[in-house]
Amino acid sequence: MGIWGISGRRRNWIGLCNIIRTQSFNGRTFSVKSEDSVLPVLIIGAGPVGLVLSILLTKLGVKCAILEKNKIFSTHPQAHFINNRSMEVFRKLDGLGDEILTSQPPVEFWRKFIYCTSLTGPILGAVDHMQPQDFDQIVSPVSVAHFSQYKLSRLLLKHLEKLDFRTMNSEKLEHGSIGEREIFMGHECIAINGSEHSVTVTASFLTEGKYITRDIQCHFLVGTDGAGSSVRKSLGINMRGEKDLQKLVSVHFLSQELGQYLIKERPGMLFFIFNKDAIGVLVAHDLKQGEFVLQVPFYPPQQKLEDFSYEMCKRLIFKLVGLELADVNVMDIKPWVMHAEVAEKFLSCNNRIILAGDAAHRFPPAGGFGMNTGIQDAHNLAWKLASVIKGVSPISILNSYELERSQIAQFNTELSVENFKAAMRVPAALGLDPTVANAVHRALNDTVGSILPSSLQRTILDGIFSIGRAQLSDFVLNENNPLGSARLAKLRQIFEEGQSLQLQFPAEDLGFRYQKGALLSEDDSVLNAHEAPTGRRRDYIPCSEPGSRLPHMNVKLLSNPSSKEIFSTLDLVSVDKVEFVLIIAPLNESYCLARAALEVANNFKVPLKVCVMWPNGSINGTGRSEAALTPWNFFEDVLEVKSSSDSPSWWDICPDDRQRSHISET
Repeated sequence: MGIWGISGRRRNWIGLCNIIRTQSFNGRTFSVKSEDSVLPVLIIGAGPVGLVLSILLTKLGVKCAILEKNKIFSTHPQAHFINNRSMEVFRKLDGLGDEILTSQPPVEFWRKFIYCTSLTGPILGAVDHMQPQDFDQIVSPVSVAHFSQYKLSRLLLKHLEKLDFRTMNSEKLEHGSIGEREIFMGHECIAINGSEHSVTVTASFLTEGKYITRDIQCHFLVGTDGAGSSVRKSLGINMRGEKDLQKLVSVHFLSQELGQYLIKERPGMLFFIFNKDAIGVLVAHDLKQGEFVLQVPFYPPQQKLEDFSYEMCKRLIFKLVGLELADVNVMDIKPWVMHAEVAEKFLSCNNRIILAGDAAHRFPPAGGFGMNTGIQDAHNLAWKLASVIKGVSPISILNSYELERSQIAQFNTELSVENFKAAMRVPAALGLDPTVANAVHRALNDTVGSILPSSLQRTILDGIFSIGRAQLSDFVLNENNPLGSARLAKLRQIFEEGQSLQLQFPAEDLGFRYQKGALLSEDDSVLNAHEAPTGRRRDYIPCSEPGSRLPHMNVKLLSNPSSKEIFSTLDLVSVDKVEFVLIIAPLNESYCLARAALEVANNFKVPLKVCVMWPNGSINGTGRSEAALTPWNFFEDVLEVKSSSDSPSWWDICPDDRQRSHISET
């Protein structure tokens, strides 16, 4: 994981047994298959979070399988921005990070958000969200990426296949048992029964025209089954926060013509379009492939999903583009609701059932925190599950997963809401305050409007919105109109001061710090470690305090100083085994601390490796470390590699740690 702290607790493993039973569901008649095997970990949900967790667990030597209720993987693009920390996780998964970077669209195609009256009309403003330091790899060995969720899932599945995973369709099952390294499609979790020592999952699937239930026994169940999590609902875990911030319809469509036009004229990731005929946000998932998702506000029950027919969506697209396109192909139309909520707890049934990803937290999409937070949940959880299953830790260590990740979920919820509010400043400046539209909609639903015929309600709503959009006409929105001129000036101020929707948050992405958790004792716990979220970009400042991410610096092995092989300090932490890393300075006091730590680790059977960090320019000091750490040989000497003479030293980044050193978790 790469989080600083100190730990030294005895750990034990608890074995479990299998219990088999059958049941019916919702009055339907089922045939029943029995389970003979027991899984260490069963994952419900084969989205990116579940797939990443299965890769991490498998690499750590933990057997697992996945159940997915859908029969096929979605091709709806959904999430698309991968932040720095998630890319650091992917970078260590056998080159996955490099695959994403080479497969994504060129950065020049997606670095900007563009605000306009139509895609072919006047530009109201543009914000470039990439800065020079985002590419220099000083604070991180990898940069952010723009890569659609379904494409990411395909890469993750490819990596799982390399780990001998098989994707199984319920219609073609060869046997009744659930084995390790299998992804079972078309399996819906319909019941969960947890006890102190085991979890039994009842799954329903269709085969040969009949629904069959299957009982699956596991040591641990992880729910990564999305915002509408059946695992969370089965446990009766409530969500806390703000519900129904906004209802929207998502229109997935393809148009090579539009993609090529935007590449040539105004490349960008997001296009915020405001005109008298329509309002929408266009997400350019891949300009070269011409793949887009249009997000438009949705106001049921006056508006119905059936209103958004394929033809109606095409007409809406043409209004927002500003001309008719010959090759628009609408692929999918989906409604969705924006929430800002965190589950009241992430653990249940003696820590045997665990929530991760959207099952545990639901954010506004502003800033792309949803999938990224989930991926980092999986990264935090994997080594802890492995340490319990392998007998390194007691099951109580999983309490730290909830302690740590709920802090981040709550903070990211608040940050997403602030960023969403920032996004609303632009239409508000144009005279289209979204809070007014929502108030009108609530009035229709909750007051006298609700007794009116639905057709009249719809007419009233459409009329009010048309009046609002009239403020976007060329007559009003121009520099010669005093009102329009004032609004355009306000818009420029919002963009210049960074008050609009932001894409990157380096200080929060890399600079998060757990205020309490696995590597912080009660005495170490800190309060108010995070500044209140503002919705504005802040740069990351490397930190070595307990609970912080392990800082990145380029290093190489001191035993071969002439070698050109350079790696990151993040690579000192293994992804293939549960192992703690103690980083020390080449000082007598630090060697003494390391010997004591190695002896304690040996007594408690906790895997520990010592890393001796030598300053840039040091001569080969391997012999010194060997002599100082005898009889222990679990160490390696590494040498700082500076990109320039004025680059900071490791011990400049960690000035207070020369003497005390520090431990990083896997």
